[in-house]
Amino acid sequence: MEVRCPRCGKDFVRLVRREGLAEIVASAACLYPFTCQLCAHRFRAFHWGARSTEQSSDQRHYERVQVSFQLSFSTDTGLANGAALDVSMGGCAFKTDPAPSPGAIIQLQLQAPGLERPLVVDAAVVRSVRSVYVGSEFLRLRPEEQYRLTQFVASMITARRITNDAASKAGGPSETDSVPKMR
Repeated sequence: MEVRCPRCGKDFVRLVRREGLAEIVASAACLYPFTCQLCAHRFRAFHWGARSTEQSSDQRHYERVQVSFQLSFSTDTGLANGAALDVSMGGCAFKTDPAPSPGAIIQLQLQAPGLERPLVVDAAVVRSVRSVYVGSEFLRLRPEEQYRLTQFVASMITARRITNDAASKAGGPSETDSVPKMR
């Protein structure tokens, strides 16, 4: 059964962590919480076949897609460059040296392929730093930039689905089978 977002009608949804007693109880009847990867709407839907005790170790609300493109960012100390590793509706991971400090507020310009101009994130917070690897959470985007991010992420998820479908029909590994998770 395909779960669709009741707000936007798309099937780019992700089963997310249950929050509160009501969602735990509802999951006993196969009613689980989901978040739309495009419009960020959180909702509950029936999901047959899942067990109520299953919880993903990945507690993110948004699915990450592996990418490889340049980005630049600015902090209160200046401008720097990096390479994007993955992106989602809620943030991105990138590689840079030197890395900004955890908790730093940065502005990002993502040089994503297929976009006429850089995608600008007005404010993001650095959530994690491991050596030269940085995890950031988007805090503020202008509405037109949010729309562009939505279109970009949707195209990347669609491309990954096509690749995975083709790989499964051929009996080979899917793209996500070899994608390491950065924590």
